[in-house]
Amino acid sequence: MLARSRSFEEVVELFLAASVGYRVGRAARLLAEHPEIAEHGLATAVVLGDVRRVERELEADPGLTGRRDPRTGWTALHAVCASRWHLDPARAEGLGAVARILLDAGADPNCVCDHGRWTPLACAVTGANSDRTNEPIVRLLLDHGATVQDGDLYAAGFAGSWCVRMLLEHVPNVSEVAAMALGAPISTGDIETVRLLLDAGADPASYRDGDGRSAAVVPDALVAKAPAELIEVLLAYGADATAPGPDGRSPYRLASALDREDVAGLLVRFGAQDDRTAVDRLLGACRKADRETAMRLMAEDPGLPGQLTAAEASTIVSAAEVGDAAAVALMLDVGIPIDSRNEGHGATALHVAAHSGSVRTVTLLLAHGADIEAHDRVFDANPLAWAAVGSGEQAASAPDPDWEEVVRILLDAGSSIDGIVLEAGEVSQPSPEVASILRARGVSSR
Repeated sequence: MLARSRSFEEVVELFLAASVGYRVGRAARLLAEHPEIAEHGLATAVVLGDVRRVERELEADPGLTGRRDPRTGWTALHAVCASRWHLDPARAEGLGAVARILLDAGADPNCVCDHGRWTPLACAVTGANSDRTNEPIVRLLLDHGATVQDGDLYAAGFAGSWCVRMLLEHVPNVSEVAAMALGAPISTGDIETVRLLLDAGADPASYRDGDGRSAAVVPDALVAKAPAELIEVLLAYGADATAPGPDGRSPYRLASALDREDVAGLLVRFGAQDDRTAVDRLLGACRKADRETAMRLMAEDPGLPGQLTAAEASTIVSAAEVGDAAAVALMLDVGIPIDSRNEGHGATALHVAAHSGSVRTVTLLLAHGADIEAHDRVFDANPLAWAAVGSGEQAASAPDPDWEEVVRILLDAGSSIDGIVLEAGEVSQPSPEVASILRARGVSSR
């Protein structure tokens, strides 16, 4: 009985973690397999929006509103605000009612958890990113005096202008609060929300990135592939057209490196100069597969590839991501390292080519000795895993993607299948066709 009890407690913990994370599909399966979870303690009642059970628990012990979970440091209000069960229309209303019950019972809407600095509002706004059904809880917290922080505005930016607008109504000093806030709509190309924040008083000259570090906003917008109209709005509201990014490159140099001629011309209008280096011109020629210009520049200065920074060398990753095999081939010929990694995920050219389903680029990279077992720095996954995920996302940034063939090529080349699990109903799963190939090669299913 004791072993069974411990086993069930572990199942409950998995259910709770999945319910407040991004794995509500797993939570639903656990609940279907173990329906007794729904009757287990206050925590499950809260995340499921079980109003009657929460009322009974609070009647028996009113102090539960302020009690913190020893593992997460969260209160019950944190949990109901973070619950992803609002995605189930049958439970959304109950979750809102539970939040109201807790607040009416004295729960603190500004309580900061012991781990990670989460507040109930931060939990609710993050949950609103996936669906607007969490809006009533966000509004309820604001009406009960929740204080809007910069991080809340940042998270709201991923939900959309409706969420940002609602939060701004409760921020009397937007210019003092909104430093990170611009980052979310910039990253999604949401011009409407950028304008909304700027009009409310957000200052692009005081911009901070998603990690809260002071940064130049135009380079961040360029890296995020923001449309020229969005960047023009930032510049019109005072963004510096010359402030360099973290790698030291000016916005003009970065725009040129990203083949953003539309933005380069715009920057000149706002005071920037053409400050490209010989390395910039070499990379530009490589991106255009202009072998004649590239070789001329190499003849003038054979040491140019040795001057590349890690960010500049990652140009080969960007070319591979869009399946530009001709550009990748020229970059390899001039000496850009095949194992260069991008700055975000730490992925190699082979990772992103596989994710894009580019048969030509994957074949080219393997022929030049690309490491088939290289792991990225975020997901700790090899190129085969990236190909599998790409097939499910249909991330067709490359022309004529063929993920099934890419997967076969990688498997035939000896790629490991370790760490790849087929789990129906979860995010980041391969297409049915690729799943069938992987299953036939020994990948297990859950």
